Amino acid sequence: MAQKMKKSITVTVPAYNEEENIERVVRKYDKIVKQIFNDYEIIIFNDGSTDKTGKIADALAKENPRIRVVHNKKNKGLGYNFRIGLKLSKKNYYIMISGEGETFSSSIKRILSSAGKADIIIPYVGNQHIRERYRIIISEGFTAMLNLLFGLHLKYYNSYALHKTKLLRQVNLSTNSFAYQAEAIIQLIKYKKARTYIQVPCLTKRTTGTSCFKMKNLLGVITAVVTLFFKIYFKKKR
Repeated sequence: MAQKMKKSITVTVPAYNEEENIERVVRKYDKIVKQIFNDYEIIIFNDGSTDKTGKIADALAKENPRIRVVHNKKNKGLGYNFRIGLKLSKKNYYIMISGEGETFSSSIKRILSSAGKADIIIPYVGNQHIRERYRIIISEGFTAMLNLLFGLHLKYYNSYALHKTKLLRQVNLSTNSFAYQAEAIIQLIKYKKARTYIQVPCLTKRTTGTSCFKMKNLLGVITAVVTLFFKIYFKKKR
């Protein structure tokens, strides 16, 4: 069992039509977090679900006072939930973890147990080989592009980074797209809000299909990256 630290954390869990997963996933996160942090809260975002996700989330909140539920009338996207969760956070650390629950418990423990070792804990997929080939190519291409554009040397930008809430609130987050984590990490590093970061491997289960490659979502990511590039290099720095 991980040694408890006198730190607090907000865990945001976005869920869109996850009635088959949300109870199991939230209970898993609750169990892990209480092993590492003395104080925590879990905010579930029912992101416009049309199934029973919202009802299940409300039942979990009724059972556990550390759980809150936000119901979005429409599907707002991961970036939106990330930003609103940050505004609602009452704790020292902040992380958003999938409502699908594809990341192994041991990897979540590794990420959370690294709290305090650096300003940002940045996970990367340690078992990338289990993914479909096209996803590997697109993921590696996206990472290489961001590293080239912003002069960084990160292994991955799209996982569940652990942030210090106070630092994360010092940068301007605006995208609702899948690029929300890249937007946060790049600004924190380039604006020198975060002085240190460490990268840790995490293992995920094989999943089939992802909505991130839909045209609407791809356009959202491209827009976010272009906007971020001009913000950093063509506007007055903070």
